[in-house]
Amino acid sequence: MSEAFIKALNHVRDQKSKGVADAVIQSKMPEFRDGAFTVNLYIPGHQALLGMSGKNVQLSVNRDTLRLIEKFGKRRGLTMEVVGDDVFLLDKEGRRVAWLRANSFATASARLFEEVGRTLYNISPTLQSQLELADGWQASIARILADTELLVKIIVAIFFILSPTLWVGISLFLTESIFFPRWALVIPGVLAVLAAIYLIRLYLRENYPELGRSDDTSILAAPLVGGREKE
Repeated sequence: MSEAFIKALNHVRDQKSKGVADAVIQSKMPEFRDGAFTVNLYIPGHQALLGMSGKNVQLSVNRDTLRLIEKFGKRRGLTMEVVGDDVFLLDKEGRRVAWLRANSFATASARLFEEVGRTLYNISPTLQSQLELADGWQASIARILADTELLVKIIVAIFFILSPTLWVGISLFLTESIFFPRWALVIPGVLAVLAAIYLIRLYLRENYPELGRSDDTSILAAPLVGGREKE
């Protein structure tokens, strides 16, 4: 996930909490860098977008490119809309979550920002991004490897199944004792299972911190009172 996007999102959110107008934020937008990625665009609207513009951002908009963009969008449940030289990707609610141009692009989330940059603009491409728009089994493997949420679910499942505290809890549930009443074994069993869940959450918090934070510009639409989101 692009840290540049997260920093830009926090910057815009902070400015809006101070009552700064969108036009001012847009005109004075600083650059936020993260490796090859830079966020220097803020496009306000019902679904605000953050993006990248510069000499390293190049996309030749033609029939072949549009076919690839459409394929890219479909694999994420997005539809393509072309308006002149502008290409948009729309979500299921019809909101424009990505705006693609020859020398710039902007998206509504950090994950989509990085995926668009790597896959369509060839910015610091990875093996997954290079294979994603291909056809056949290689593309399928690339999409699985690129799906962070799926990989996290697999890791959690393995971690949970192999957790010693889980099996201690299960054994306490199943064990019959002639010395202790049933509840005396059930309670430690419940505590052991809860301990296993806590360890998994701790692991995710340390190794996947992005899962616990919002990377979507929809948070900019939330009413802000005194610098905090209105409850």
